[in-house]
Amino acid sequence: MASAVTASAADSVLARVDHSAICATFLAFDSGAKGALTRHELCCAHLSLLGYAPSRLELDVLLPKGGQLELAAFCEAMAARLVNQEPDDAIRRAFRAFDADHKGFVGRRDLQRVLDAVAPHLPPRTAALAFDMVDSDGDGRVSYRDFHGMMSARPSGATPSLVRGEFAGPSTRYEGLSH
Repeated sequence: MASAVTASAADSVLARVDHSAICATFLAFDSGAKGALTRHELCCAHLSLLGYAPSRLELDVLLPKGGQLELAAFCEAMAARLVNQEPDDAIRRAFRAFDADHKGFVGRRDLQRVLDAVAPHLPPRTAALAFDMVDSDGDGRVSYRDFHGMMSARPSGATPSLVRGEFAGPSTRYEGLSH
């Protein structure tokens, strides 16, 4: 009986994951629309969804070398990871991904490096505008506090987050940013 209750609770939590966002991420990183992700594409999709690049061990568990990960397996693996992720942990990992040199802040070059890897077609002007909006004191550095505030903002008109029924989304002040 206990295992039935545990399975039911797990199903309930997984039901709160936004599978459409997971599928959209898969499709965004499936270059050539081949129906499967390579290891590099999986790494980028993982970073996009979870805020951190998977370790080599995590990557090996998700996708053995030389293989490709299909949509159903990707959705199942990412949903399970999203359910187990604490919001502040995700923000800390995302900050560390941007602050690769461990300086304690994110600079313009850090932002551009990450964007070149995950969104190479994003115009530099758009990245600069976004950076300026988050850099609250205008010193050319985004502190963890600024980063956390941006990542945990809940503006009006927000869209549902991937997990827990929370709301997050772009602020209306970002509406002018486009390709």
